[in-house]
Amino acid sequence: MEIKFFKKDFFLAILAGEIVAWLSLPTLKNLKVLDILAAREIGLTGFVIFWAIFIPLGAVAGLSAFYFLAKYKSRIVFLELGKYGVIGVLNTFLDAGIYNLLIFITNISTGITVDLFFMVAFIGTVINSFFWNKYWSFEKREAETIAGEALKFFSVSAAVAIVNIGILHLIINVIGAPAGLDTKIWANMALAFTIISAFMGNFFGYKFIVFPAKGLSAQAGGSASGWKK
Repeated sequence: MEIKFFKKDFFLAILAGEIVAWLSLPTLKNLKVLDILAAREIGLTGFVIFWAIFIPLGAVAGLSAFYFLAKYKSRIVFLELGKYGVIGVLNTFLDAGIYNLLIFITNISTGITVDLFFMVAFIGTVINSFFWNKYWSFEKREAETIAGEALKFFSVSAAVAIVNIGILHLIINVIGAPAGLDTKIWANMALAFTIISAFMGNFFGYKFIVFPAKGLSAQAGGSASGWKK
């Protein structure tokens, strides 16, 4: 498979980064980051403008690094990993955004209710993740396979989510927040522990179970071209 960096990859990375910038605001609010910035007289408007530019540029820079690595190694899997990484960040902040928005609205950050918040966030995130990964990361556009792929995708995602909700519940409701630490911050620290296992478990599950390459040739690249339409 020829390794190419399409113009659409650039614009999709920008779009994903822009969405991440806005989705991160509820999380930054619950983590008191916005309060800290306000205390240092950094205006919310100025920060949001900076954030909405910085994050998309970071997404493009990260994807470009994986593209050049894919060219150097002549293996398309590195470009797929770069795309998956951009989508992974998007999904992380979509997950965290829904999770933190529910915490913010209800002012509940402990108990079984938080587990339910995690599940609501998971459902929204996994639907978003399926379409981004199918049509961008692994570029599987065959409409006739979508039902089977969706079933396997949700199965892999659900298995990883079950592990992660166990981790979340253990940290929040069994261990509990240390004395003096805001429970909203502790709830986000618990969520952070699930990111690595979700990233690795989902990537390999999606690549080898849900969207497997058609033959070994799909894993090796020839000459890499530059920008394509």
